[in-house]
Amino acid sequence: MMNKEELTGYPSIDKPWNWVYNFNGDLPAANKTVYEDLYDSNINYSNDLAIEFFGTKINYNKLFKNIDYTSKAFEEYGIKKGDFVTICAAGTPETVYSFYALSKIGAVSNLISPYFDKEQLIKRIEECESDVLIVMDTFYDEIKEAIKKSRIKHIIIMPTLNSTILSLISKKYKLQKNSNELFWNQFIKDGEKRKDAKTVNYEKDLPLAMVYSSGTTGASKGILLSNDSFQNSLIAYKKSGLDISRGQKFYQIIPPWFSTGLSTSINLPLTCGASIYMDPRFERQVFVKNIIKHKPNYTVAPTSMYEGFLDKNLVKKCNLSYFNKPFEGGEPLRVEVKNEIDKVFKEHGSNSELLVGYGQCEGGATITTQIHGVKNTNGSVGYPLPGVTIAIFDEDFNELKYNERGYILANTPCRMIGYYNNDLENEKYFYIDKNNTKWNCTGDVGYINENGELFVEGRASDYTIIGDKKIYNFDVENAIMSLPEIKLCDVFGKKDSNNEDSFVAHIIFKDDVYTLFKNNTNLLNQELIKIQNKVYELTGEYDMVPKIFKIRTEFPHAKSGKRDINKIMSETEGFIEINGLEKPKVKKY
Repeated sequence: MMNKEELTGYPSIDKPWNWVYNFNGDLPAANKTVYEDLYDSNINYSNDLAIEFFGTKINYNKLFKNIDYTSKAFEEYGIKKGDFVTICAAGTPETVYSFYALSKIGAVSNLISPYFDKEQLIKRIEECESDVLIVMDTFYDEIKEAIKKSRIKHIIIMPTLNSTILSLISKKYKLQKNSNELFWNQFIKDGEKRKDAKTVNYEKDLPLAMVYSSGTTGASKGILLSNDSFQNSLIAYKKSGLDISRGQKFYQIIPPWFSTGLSTSINLPLTCGASIYMDPRFERQVFVKNIIKHKPNYTVAPTSMYEGFLDKNLVKKCNLSYFNKPFEGGEPLRVEVKNEIDKVFKEHGSNSELLVGYGQCEGGATITTQIHGVKNTNGSVGYPLPGVTIAIFDEDFNELKYNERGYILANTPCRMIGYYNNDLENEKYFYIDKNNTKWNCTGDVGYINENGELFVEGRASDYTIIGDKKIYNFDVENAIMSLPEIKLCDVFGKKDSNNEDSFVAHIIFKDDVYTLFKNNTNLLNQELIKIQNKVYELTGEYDMVPKIFKIRTEFPHAKSGKRDINKIMSETEGFIEINGLEKPKVKKY
């Protein structure tokens, strides 16, 4: 480990995060498949709780039996090593059985969101030559028409409450006559008479799961992850000192079509002998109520879920002393909001702040994370996991020093195999330097401080050209968000009434402030001029001052749960154009 006196100023060489973990060197090499590790880690603890789901408790013994039944059923339907099985389901026990059963026989889980673009869904199924679909009944209507046009031969419908006593009284989908549809229980029954499926042994870079990019900047891309991706993430977390000991409980809420939902929220706790509490409902009130009722020790969830703890009617006088490892990821988290949530946690007995992480599906989920018990700087997304190296580069791939802004790259053993059948995109995404080090080009902009903490400022593609200047939209947003009366803000490029390039700021005021402006145009105009002056004060750039505004009470969201940027940018009404700031005159000499 390098002495502090020997620091070079370049994060990838100094690796200052090693002092945080007291770790130096490479991670132990993965030598088991995901299924093999799950089995070996828990076979001697068969009575320990593995999954809790709407009152049903499944121990490790039952988990392994159900994985065996599922693997036999897959083989009965012709699935073998290397085949892809498409899964469109949220967090349920059957999703877990399917994932591990496919790992056991060496096949690949092709995880599709129900909100996937229908044409893209068909293309992705065709691309990986998937013939079998596992679909949760509540999602089937969303994708049924697309599936009819695909190559899928067998549709296995999974009732959401299939593993609970409620399955006896819940409303069931009616199978179409003479169709290729069948229910999950029949699927399992069809494989009963087969011999137990043979376990496929570990091979380096053996494909395990495929998740997908959002497709917001073009066609979605299949992100192919290997057993190594998951296993290296598991090993890294163990080295980080995070307590994932047997008997801990994890609340799984991130859908499994994101690698965080599958790797960090299912495989990590189960392989470590912890239990997972599952609820497929992705709703804020449900999230808070479940944490209060079922007392998980840790979870990973986006900001929007944690904001439920700011609702006093939900929290009331609950005790959160057990909730000591809450992690946030996937959405921006304002420092002000984080502090409010931390305050609620502390008032209700939790000894942990809300910990922030950063990652990408391409990176196998987590790249950096804040750490319990370590001083974490507000605004950072933490330190790289053990075995992961991060660096900041300029446009010519020259590494930058501490606190210098540039493009975020990561060298991680948890990375994807690559974009599936997409050599062109793989060439764009991966960068191999002169030392033959392979870097993930995350597409994000940020910097690293002397402690080794990463600060993510925004997407590299999130910019507007004003005149001949490239201006990051998030720099304008950050300036606006510095005002305490602003709740949320989104900034885009837009032509003004003179057909000149400018910025439009979509603003949501805090509720009490919005009430003041709602029916008072003069007061609102004064506030917008104040915003313009604040942006100029903080940036010193007249071109960064937005001339167009839209006052909102909420942002539209796509079915995926993400903000619907395309819908926002297509809006044509409700804009206010104002210019309360004169352009500085250029001095002539």
